[in-house]
Amino acid sequence: MTNNKKHVIPKAKYGRKRREYFHNEEREQRVQLEQKAEEERAEKAEKLAKNNEERVKDNLRKARIEKLTQEEIQQQQVLATNRKHSPSDKNLDSSPSNETYKLDDNKESQDAHSEQHNLDKQDAEQSTIEKSNKDKDNEEPNRKETSHVNSNEIIDENEQDDHFYSEEAQQSRVKQYIDEESADNSKENVENTHKNNHIQTHHKQSYIDKIRQFFLAHWAKILIVIGVILLLVLINAIFNNVDHNGSSRESVFKGHQDKAYTTTMKSANSAIHSIVTVDNNTGKENSSADKETQEAGKENELGSGVVYKKVGDSIFIMTNAHVVGDKKEQKITYGNDDYSIGKVIGTDKFSDIAIVKAKVKSDSDVKPIKMGDSSTLVLGEPIIVIGNPLGVDFKGSVSEGIISGLNRHVPVDIDKDNQYDVLMSAFQVDAPVNPGNSGGGVIDRDGKLVGIASLKIDMENVEGMAFAIPVNDAQSIAKQLEAKGQVKYPNTGVKITNVAGIDDATRQAISLPNDVNKGILIGDVKENSLGEKSGLQKNDVIVELDGKEIEDNLRYRQVIFSHKDDLQTLPAKIYRDGKLKDIKIKLK
Repeated sequence: MTNNKKHVIPKAKYGRKRREYFHNEEREQRVQLEQKAEEERAEKAEKLAKNNEERVKDNLRKARIEKLTQEEIQQQQVLATNRKHSPSDKNLDSSPSNETYKLDDNKESQDAHSEQHNLDKQDAEQSTIEKSNKDKDNEEPNRKETSHVNSNEIIDENEQDDHFYSEEAQQSRVKQYIDEESADNSKENVENTHKNNHIQTHHKQSYIDKIRQFFLAHWAKILIVIGVILLLVLINAIFNNVDHNGSSRESVFKGHQDKAYTTTMKSANSAIHSIVTVDNNTGKENSSADKETQEAGKENELGSGVVYKKVGDSIFIMTNAHVVGDKKEQKITYGNDDYSIGKVIGTDKFSDIAIVKAKVKSDSDVKPIKMGDSSTLVLGEPIIVIGNPLGVDFKGSVSEGIISGLNRHVPVDIDKDNQYDVLMSAFQVDAPVNPGNSGGGVIDRDGKLVGIASLKIDMENVEGMAFAIPVNDAQSIAKQLEAKGQVKYPNTGVKITNVAGIDDATRQAISLPNDVNKGILIGDVKENSLGEKSGLQKNDVIVELDGKEIEDNLRYRQVIFSHKDDLQTLPAKIYRDGKLKDIKIKLK
């Protein structure tokens, strides 16, 4: 395109080459091949007709030769008889017989000449006949000139003539003629065979060339067709394949009663009756404490919960502490949109676990979930997450995934002040977890509860990174909350700061080696605290606790909190006045 105008090629320049765009060369080649094949078929038919004509003429010629031979034999016998009875008339008798022979020979010669135009194969017979005629013509004047020769010489010549025209000589000449005919036919057959092989080879080569040209011209379309066929085969295999539980394509489309469930389907349909909706907005007038909480900027939370125990008409629900917030009552929705007001038994913000007790109707299908063992989880193990994303409207939603990571330490900002307060011990899943899924159940392939969905990483370009509290830890917290309403953690009574955040002046003042960049620096130690009883002093730097490297204050708190049940005395390594020392920290 130039100056916004179409670029047009004159017809005179592209008219003669137009056939190239329609593959006319291929069509012309195909037409030529067809014409050549037609000519070959016509030539073959003509040749077959010619061969048939030659066979007829050959049969007629053989019949004439046989007839001539019989006549010559009879005439020779008559001549021999006459010679025996009247020897003096031999010369006179020989003249008519010779004339008879000449007439017959002339007739045979004419027939041979008439056939010479169509059949070149009769040359051998014609030359033989002409030679015999020439010999007889030469003998005739000799007989006339030598009439005075004695009778013995005449008898010898007649005996030679008798030998030439004898039955054995005639049969020998016929046999020689037939052998020559057979040799010519064999040669012709060989030539025809070579020609046919050449034609077949040519046809085969032209067929291969046509196939090659077809593939070169339409290879893209052929690839597309092959791709579509493979896709259809794959889809058909998927629909006809039988899963490991024996469900087939027919069972998928049958009625609900006849359907064979997969493992995921069984787990989901079993656990769905143990999942409820937890809403901390009960619809009642807020107390003064609630109003102050809302004024502080905290919004109502709505999430999920798992029924882990049922006593009479009361159910015990395990959910997240950040779902219930600071409210003592929760709206629990279960079954077919039935609800009741539940009471918060206890919460633990460090583990993000809360327990709610509520009553349900006697005819409700709510049931406790089966408890699993989170210590036996395997990386890559399939799981499902059941919860109520975005509230009651989408309650009982199921998402599927796998265990993406074990023993994760996830920093959590509990009081929403943009500073992390604790490291949560959790395992990672890739199943979708949306707002409202918090507090929902993570279910294994056996339909057992292995974790409580708690949080996910909500960042740009980050997908499929959610975390759940192991059910073993959640059960331990739930027992303490049921018994005491709270969880008591060990407190060493020391004020700590991260070594990574101190300045050079402070490092020089406490004589900390330059290669120590991780750990916690102890500021103040409360009087009569566990830290003071353990021998900790101000400016001590803890770099190892219970055999684990201490990177910062979150890691220190996590290790201490992990021994809330046993309250063991933990070995530690500290730097004091620039020297590394061993110390034991008491938790009780």
